[in-house]
Amino acid sequence: MRIQIQRILCFTLLLHVLVGVGMLGQPAPAAAADSVVEPTTLLDKDFSSAVEGQSASQLGFDYSTLPSGATSSAVVEVDPIAKQKALHLTVNSAGNSQFLINKTFSETKTGTVTAEITFMQPGTSKAKDQIIYLTNAAGTKSLVIAGLDSSKGVVYWPDTAPVDLKTSYQLNKWHTIKVELNTLTKRFNMWFDGTLISARKNTNDAIDVKKISIGTPAGNGELYVRSIKVTHTPPNYKPAKPEIAYWVGRDKSIALWIEPDAWASKYSIKIKEKAEDPWYTTATYTSIPTSIPPYASPSASKVWDPVTNTAVALTNGKTYIVGVAVITRDETAKIDYEGEITEFTATPYAVTPIETPDTNVIGTVTAYNNYNANRWSINSGLYVGDEPFADRTSALKITVLPEKYSSMDWIKTHADTMRYTGSTTGMQIATFPVRDKASIYVAMDQRETPPAWLSSVSGWTDTGDIIQLADTALSYTFKIYQKDIASGATVTMGLNNVTDYNAGKNAGYFVMAERVPTGLKADSFVPWTNKSNYTLKGSLDETSVTLAVYNNQTLVYDSRLAQNQFSVDVELAPGVNNIELIARRAGSSYSDKITGVVHYDPVAPVLHMTVPPTSVKDFLYNVQGTVNEESKVTIKNNGEAVADSVYTSSNVPFSYPVQLSEGMNQIEISAIDAAGNESTKTFSIDYMFWAGKPDFYDLNETEMNSLVSSGDLIAQKQITNNTSNAKQITLFVVLFDANKKMVDFSTLIEEFAPGETKTLSTGFTLPTQVNGYSLKAFIWDSLDGMKPLSEESIIEGG
Repeated sequence: MRIQIQRILCFTLLLHVLVGVGMLGQPAPAAAADSVVEPTTLLDKDFSSAVEGQSASQLGFDYSTLPSGATSSAVVEVDPIAKQKALHLTVNSAGNSQFLINKTFSETKTGTVTAEITFMQPGTSKAKDQIIYLTNAAGTKSLVIAGLDSSKGVVYWPDTAPVDLKTSYQLNKWHTIKVELNTLTKRFNMWFDGTLISARKNTNDAIDVKKISIGTPAGNGELYVRSIKVTHTPPNYKPAKPEIAYWVGRDKSIALWIEPDAWASKYSIKIKEKAEDPWYTTATYTSIPTSIPPYASPSASKVWDPVTNTAVALTNGKTYIVGVAVITRDETAKIDYEGEITEFTATPYAVTPIETPDTNVIGTVTAYNNYNANRWSINSGLYVGDEPFADRTSALKITVLPEKYSSMDWIKTHADTMRYTGSTTGMQIATFPVRDKASIYVAMDQRETPPAWLSSVSGWTDTGDIIQLADTALSYTFKIYQKDIASGATVTMGLNNVTDYNAGKNAGYFVMAERVPTGLKADSFVPWTNKSNYTLKGSLDETSVTLAVYNNQTLVYDSRLAQNQFSVDVELAPGVNNIELIARRAGSSYSDKITGVVHYDPVAPVLHMTVPPTSVKDFLYNVQGTVNEESKVTIKNNGEAVADSVYTSSNVPFSYPVQLSEGMNQIEISAIDAAGNESTKTFSIDYMFWAGKPDFYDLNETEMNSLVSSGDLIAQKQITNNTSNAKQITLFVVLFDANKKMVDFSTLIEEFAPGETKTLSTGFTLPTQVNGYSLKAFIWDSLDGMKPLSEESIIEGG
């Protein structure tokens, strides 16, 4: 009763204002709510956290009445897909009846009620299911029913027939439906999986909400419910500011798109030139959108002129202040409540500029066909599945695309753009400059003869390439034409053949662009050098390109090249030099870059060597040392390399065996670092051929350490001539008595070729008396030369 009295009072006040001032006012009833009111929660059930085995009745729901013989259940179970707990509703043998679980609120609710349910329809066949009912206090009407249809997908029921929302769902997958309704406006919005799919549609004629019901498919069916939440906001007589999705300047008008609200019966569109001016209501928008997204889409086309005291057309290029307010109409009391105003500045255009990303070679696009310019987009990267035309009744998608076109920039226009016939502002669809030299490609339906602007006379070439596209009914082949455009030049997108387009004989065209590189090339960088001056050499594919060279981020060269070859000297700094070559065309922000690193090192490596003896008797000598940086080590003996450019790490000892020549050996060790700096060490080693001491054996080849009476004994030595000269080598065996007088001897003389190995062996039978005797064995070159080639070996008698 109180609410009805308030409505009567408000209506009286409204009539008073209309009579007194001649325009619509903003009544403020005593019970008016704040413009923004936080919703209260009526129901919030998360069944995934409920106890398994609990029934819906234990969780506060009551059940619908079913026909005789029908069975049903509503129990928390683990779902078969996600393996999480959910409320499982089932019904069997119910004929045309659903099984419903219901939650009745403690009070009747008016204003905005929002219900959100997460559910899954299991099985192998889709079934019609009226999932959510929001019912009035009298129990006679559901303001809206949301659910599924086996053929139409996600739907709602305003009465009996489901309304197709062109949105599909999947079996055995979790989905979420959200419904927001307002009892004053009798409008509702609907979301599916977070996407708004229906807005400001009319509810059934009821003025309050008292109950929510959740239902299974009729007859035999099941439904899993993970969660259900219901919130309420009381009636708001001063609606909150609407949110503007976007706007676009058209010829002498400004089009705008508004995020829909269920409490918006209509929108008041206002405009003025200056902030201090009064608002002029240029339009009242009442339409219910059917497109996706379902934005309200009014336009402002006139502004009040205080000089002529009339509404006049907007002036292209002039910036205006636009305001939008929600009007909530109480459909029962037939009273309008206007809310706060959202303000923004906008400009109408005869032709609309569409800004493009700085990284795109396509510059700002000037759309002459600008009615739907807000739906145009400039994109980078073209892929199978892309739609070249926005909002086409049957989406036309790319199905086959040559690889070379996948990285290009391209322009997506509106489907109606291909119907544009020109205007006084220009006989073209659009123009745009290129930010650098570019190859422009036009993909046009092959059924269409190329118009004059796309002909070979105009510089266009048929590439021979095609792109395949398809909609739900037909496949299309688009031929690709190409033309090179100079940096800063303008590309004109000419008119399509509208007659053929309207007759279904062509599907239009779209434009792609690819920057043409300057062809910058450079010789390979030398990573290390010991010279301070470094020469960069390279080439470009064209002349009149500006080449800039940086070293460690400092500009060292900047010149426009008259030729396509270049040679630039760069002064290096000790250490690391990070070099960049950047080629850029005049007036372009695009460039090609080559980078490299050059190390300038003028200091020779430090070579430390182990000092060798002046003479040796072993023909192999290990040269040992270290270098203080990574280097290549070369070792020469008497001018010939014995180790050539062997890599060694910094301060890691190296060791290389060198085969010596008989006589004096001049050893040279050099270390060269990566920059070519060299350090050298030299020394001399005198190598004397040496056979080594012989050993004593008996005839059984047992080594002997003393003389044995009457025993057979030999001296033996294996010898290799490691020199490059033939040699005569003699083995001597001499027996001395206790008085050091020679008693017996034996010799063996052999000739050794260079590199030859032989075993010398000679001896005799010892006397019976060997006490005090001694036996010596040694090696000379000969009796004549008597040059010792070994130490003496001596054994004695007991």
